[in-house]
Amino acid sequence: MRTRVSLTLALLVLLVTSSLRAQAPPTVTQIAASGHILVLYSDGSVVALGENRSGQLARPKKISVFMPAGRVPMPGKAIQIATGEDTSFALLEDGTVWAWGTGFKRELGVAIQGSERETPAPIPGLRDVKAIHASGSMGMAVLTDGTVRAWGDLPAVMAGSRAQYPGVAPPVVVPGLEHVAALTGSGAFGFALTTDGRVLGWGSNTKGYLGLGTMTREPMPPTELPLKDVVSIAVGASATAAVTKDGRVWTWGHNEQANLGNAPRTDPGDPGQPTPTPVAGITDAADVKAGTYGRHIIVRRRNNTLIGWGNSDWGQLGAGVSGRDQPKPTPIRLPDVADYWLGGNFSFARTKDGGVWFWGDSDAAEPLLDIKGTQKVPARVPPQKLLP
Repeated sequence: MRTRVSLTLALLVLLVTSSLRAQAPPTVTQIAASGHILVLYSDGSVVALGENRSGQLARPKKISVFMPAGRVPMPGKAIQIATGEDTSFALLEDGTVWAWGTGFKRELGVAIQGSERETPAPIPGLRDVKAIHASGSMGMAVLTDGTVRAWGDLPAVMAGSRAQYPGVAPPVVVPGLEHVAALTGSGAFGFALTTDGRVLGWGSNTKGYLGLGTMTREPMPPTELPLKDVVSIAVGASATAAVTKDGRVWTWGHNEQANLGNAPRTDPGDPGQPTPTPVAGITDAADVKAGTYGRHIIVRRRNNTLIGWGNSDWGQLGAGVSGRDQPKPTPIRLPDVADYWLGGNFSFARTKDGGVWFWGDSDAAEPLLDIKGTQKVPARVPPQKLLP
């Protein structure tokens, strides 16, 4: 009799546990942001909030309004999201890429009538995609075979040696890029990280932006850097940071936004730093990310804490530092960081308990946190703020 009761209780516990798991809300797996914000959930759904001046939230546009969270209609589950300046992208599990928002410079991967589209639609001819990247008015995709496609406002070296107005569509093959795992960059220059830890850079190199040890007047086609065993790379406004397998962080380029992590910002006319140089004091880096406006850089350390440097005028570095610059790496007091994402002048992080944290400019801080002014240290975002 006792055995039968025990089995019945065990079955009830199992049923209740299964029911609770089934009812558990999805967790945030990625946030992509510039002025607007996309949130990807573990069930593959996408939510959008923030600026909507070009329909980038997949709703009728409104000017100068921070719009609350709304679900983006998708024909399938999304596995990655990305944001350009006023354009949104979602990579679905079937390998297609869907885009919406502004399209004047062919950011949508197709020439459209009018300059905006609020309804998500697939980018024609783009299939078998495993990763996407967006910056400003351009988009890029890594295919499962390791090659790269690009569209929008592309630099001349990616658009067939001559820039095309208003932009490039449909997506074109980027020559010289193979075995690519990830992409980062801006309209002026960019980088591809290969599956074996090599980095290839292209575009402007006037201030040593490409980390080749020299500065050149002419833009460069994809060229391999002298840096090996790279596991993560991110492009700022005029400088780049890369993490190598040994836990060090290397920076190169120009320091006009204090992105080099070694000195206060410099005048735009000053020379750059063309050779990758390690950032002092960091030997346990896991990965690095840069704000979509390119003004701040944050590194996650192997102990799951964050440390950052660059422009801090909106509190986007989260260290509570006042002033315009934070030129040297400064810790952010937030333990157990599982992931993090950098927007324009703000940042997000998800801790291991599933909580989402925000810090940065008042335009986003006020509607997300119900406060007045800038948020200079991490503050937990109420979950309902990121749900429709």
